[in-house]
Amino acid sequence: MSLASLDQRRRAARRRLTLLAAGVLAAGAGVTAFFVLGSDDSGSGGGQHEASPSASAPAAIPTGGSNTPTLLPKAKEVREGVPVGYPHTLEGAISAAAHYTDANDLFTPEAAERQGKVMGEPNYTQLIGTYARMAAQKARQDRGLPESGESDTANFYANQSRAYSIASAADDKVTVWLLTDSTVSVKGVSKNSTQVRGAVMVWAQGDWKMSVDTLDGLPERQPKPATPGSPEAAQEGWRALAYEK
Repeated sequence: MSLASLDQRRRAARRRLTLLAAGVLAAGAGVTAFFVLGSDDSGSGGGQHEASPSASAPAAIPTGGSNTPTLLPKAKEVREGVPVGYPHTLEGAISAAAHYTDANDLFTPEAAERQGKVMGEPNYTQLIGTYARMAAQKARQDRGLPESGESDTANFYANQSRAYSIASAADDKVTVWLLTDSTVSVKGVSKNSTQVRGAVMVWAQGDWKMSVDTLDGLPERQPKPATPGSPEAAQEGWRALAYEK
């Protein structure tokens, strides 16, 4: 990538960060993605978006839904609470997206910033970390909590990826939808929901990383939420997942 091209991407990323901080892009995208909680924690709608182009050769994309779990490879190590180190395969990209989503601590802004830097693609780790912290602060504020603080037994956000659907796949870039069971607890009152979350993963420096394009350029068709493991989920195209122990 040329220096001019890199600078253009950085400027574009900063513009997206500004919009995200204001809640504009997150509200309009119709998708819950990394570091974003919907205002009502009820999941996401079905917006239409153009798929991001990729110069890599396309990988084989599984078609159709299935309640037979796809076994995802485990990470090699953990950094800042984030499992990292995945194989350069489609399953590796899905596993990274699922693990990153599950590890995300959105009620502890400082931890979210450190995690964002671990998850983010090279050259954008500072931007992604800053956005993660700002999004965590906003998640707390929106729920009547102090901007700064830490997760505890009364106030926490927990996520469990249960199924996936591949929107587009190339050797070095994969766009994946995740169907998640999510719980938000505020002052001891918890609420459960099924959410659809979007992720764009890129292969960089020997691992799958979160792209700055995560909220930008998602594909046209977003699967609808459905109870994980149900016939409706398979009909909607969701494929169940399981983690390698």
